[in-house]
Amino acid sequence: MSDLKKLIGEKIRSIRNKKNLTLLQLSQITGQQTSYLTEVELGKRNLSIDSLEKIMDALNIKPGNLLDFREIDPDSQEFETRTVLEVHYQFLLGKKSEDVKMIHKITTEIFKSIDAAARSE
Repeated sequence: MSDLKKLIGEKIRSIRNKKNLTLLQLSQITGQQTSYLTEVELGKRNLSIDSLEKIMDALNIKPGNLLDFREIDPDSQEFETRTVLEVHYQFLLGKKSEDVKMIHKITTEIFKSIDAAARSE
C-alpha cells in the first residue's frame, strides 16, 4: 500500500472527524459511496482528481491543508489501531443490531480473560 495513499486517507479521516462528519454524511455530500470513502480513508483506493476535489470541497479544505502530514505517523500503533477499528466498524454497520450486541459481548469476555491472565502473571 502506498504511503501517500495512507497519509491522504488518514488526513481526510482526521479532518472529517474534526468536523464531526460521519462517513455517511460525507458520502451524502460528495455523492460517493460510503464503502468507497472507507477505502479512501484506509489508503486502499486510488483517488481521481475529481473525487479528491469533491472530498476537499465537502470538507472545505485546500490542497495545502490536505497535504500537510506533520501530525500523522502512519507507522504508529495508534494509526494502525484506528485503521483496524474503522474496518471493523464498517463491517458491523451491515449487521443486525442483535448480532452487533453479541459480538460486543463476546469481545468484552475475551478482553476480561486477557486482563485476568495478565494480572495472574
